[in-house]
Amino acid sequence: MSVTMASWFEYGSLRVAPEPLDTLGAEALSEVARSATLAQNLAAATRLQAAHHIVDTMRRLDEAAHGDVVCPRPAFARLDPADRARDHLAAAMALTTWHAGRLVTAAVQIHTRLSRLRKAVERGLFPEQLAIDTACRLAEIPDETIGEVESEVVGALARALDGGHRPSRAALDTAVDAARERCDPTGAQDAVSDAAEQRTVRFRPGRSGMTSMWANLPCADAEKLRRRIDAAARNAHDAGHPRTRNQLRADALAALGDPNTDDIGAALHDPEGHDIHPADSRDPADPADSRDPADTAGSRDPADTAGSCDAAGTAEPADSTDSADGSRGDRPPLGASWGTDKPVRISIINSIAQGLPNRVQFVTGAYASFDWLCEELLTGGDAKVRFELIDPQPGVLDVPDAVLKYFITPALAERIRLRDGTCRHPGCTVDAKDCEIDHIIAFDHHSPEMGGPTAEWNLICLCRKHHREKTFGHCAYQPGPLGELTIFTETGHQHRTTPTGPLAQARNRILDHRWRTHLDRLISPDGYLANPPGVERPRPNSLHRAPGTETRPA
Repeated sequence: MSVTMASWFEYGSLRVAPEPLDTLGAEALSEVARSATLAQNLAAATRLQAAHHIVDTMRRLDEAAHGDVVCPRPAFARLDPADRARDHLAAAMALTTWHAGRLVTAAVQIHTRLSRLRKAVERGLFPEQLAIDTACRLAEIPDETIGEVESEVVGALARALDGGHRPSRAALDTAVDAARERCDPTGAQDAVSDAAEQRTVRFRPGRSGMTSMWANLPCADAEKLRRRIDAAARNAHDAGHPRTRNQLRADALAALGDPNTDDIGAALHDPEGHDIHPADSRDPADPADSRDPADTAGSRDPADTAGSCDAAGTAEPADSTDSADGSRGDRPPLGASWGTDKPVRISIINSIAQGLPNRVQFVTGAYASFDWLCEELLTGGDAKVRFELIDPQPGVLDVPDAVLKYFITPALAERIRLRDGTCRHPGCTVDAKDCEIDHIIAFDHHSPEMGGPTAEWNLICLCRKHHREKTFGHCAYQPGPLGELTIFTETGHQHRTTPTGPLAQARNRILDHRWRTHLDRLISPDGYLANPPGVERPRPNSLHRAPGTETRPA
């Protein structure tokens, strides 16, 4: 199709350079890189083809195992072959289930609906990720218009790649939406309505007491939110708040969740009530210029008292004056959970008996800093914070009577979630709090003593999809004493996962500490094995030394 791509095929799938690469010129190195890229694209085409065949194989295996027409399986017990292929590839290729699902979706679309994209992929013209993104995006197009939309989109992408430009996902979305609107205006409008049903907001705890927020909102609602945040940040900046525009925008968003305030842009005043000079005339090194005193009514707005930070980053309260109702007038530290009625549950993993310090883990509630926790303890006491001491010893909650019952107690379920952290299927990242607790070895309701016990070692966290895969699929599951899980697939492969939650991490630290302690007792300072362990060996240069003598360096 182009001179650029023809030069790739001239050198084959991968050009072999007999001489070292550092001895080649710029032109030869460029061709080596381009031919290697072509080989990578062709390998991606093979992966997509294999993923498509795996879906067909899973369908045939399912029909062979449950193809009884007289007594078919109920609908809730039927597994989608694409989902089974996704789970298999997630473990086989060490992918997350999200990436594996997109790979399977793209493979099925390319080999069943998208003939033009398939030809381009098989020729190595499309990078793997771009091919997957394009196929997944075109999967939303109805069959009535897929031919026209695919032809226009694939042609535009191919021309861009031929010119040396890699289209972004935003450019791909724009191209698909434009082509769909031209080919099917009514369908494009229906797609907008359907997309609004997928609106969502997600929070992910991060490091150092911070949390990331991701939202998918209708454009009109997002624009209203953006304008409100920008207006509040702009007013605060004009009023002289000594913060960056990004910090002001973040504070404006956080203020929306604070029931005690509706804005962050109140003008600054000193304690005597005089106006402070604008921000451009302030001395950044003067901590007095970063305080937000009370407003003219004499009451303090917590959102307008941001406080200051010294050079080391330690927060200092702006003013500890209490308001008329006795509440503190300071702005709550960053990370505080405003307007929440539920107490913050904090689990403390008890490692003192093992010679290690205790580990504090925020299980539910706000994800905050240590300073925030101290603030909650000082101001709220036991009304806002609940502490739970967790024994890391495996099986401490396995009571003999409860082991033979199918019911899982809330304390044991919370312990399993604290141990696993996420869904235990390879590649799945669903948080443990959103997972179901399942018996690895099935519980025998008729003879409980003969079936899988309700014990810690026999329980795992599985999301809804992988719970159904375990129940109605064809894989075998084998538990381990510390929460290990081995999955034997119908293809003969084995996949082993280990828990990654806070409790599992604490156990790993305890085991590592025990091992190091054992090595310290087993190996003497001179590097030899001590027999018996723990006995200090005399140093070699002191074996034949006379009593009371010592050696000095020359």
